[in-house]
Amino acid sequence: MGLISKMARKNAWLAKRLWLIMAVEVAWIANSHWRRLDHEERLRLRELAVKSKGRPGKNLSDRERKEARELLEKLDYAEFGGNVTRTLLPLRPVARMVELGLARTESGDAEKRKR
Repeated sequence: MGLISKMARKNAWLAKRLWLIMAVEVAWIANSHWRRLDHEERLRLRELAVKSKGRPGKNLSDRERKEARELLEKLDYAEFGGNVTRTLLPLRPVARMVELGLARTESGDAEKRKR
């Protein structure tokens, strides 16, 4: 267990506010991944996300889906998921299982793209 979770067990004040500390850390992680894109790429990814309305298969053209996929890969969304998991799950073995599942999904996606 990490230092914060050990301190939280001993300190009721910190335990009640631990969600805020974790939220700040997740925001920090998200910002570091978001900054991997340059300004124009960030704008374009936002445009594609708004246009897709959460359904890229229906609302985006093939070219736009490919562009969105490339931008998301540059963000390294799988690493982002692993980093957030490590932050939110204090038990390292559980976090590791989620990371392995994400890696498996990413490798499966790569195989589909080859076909």
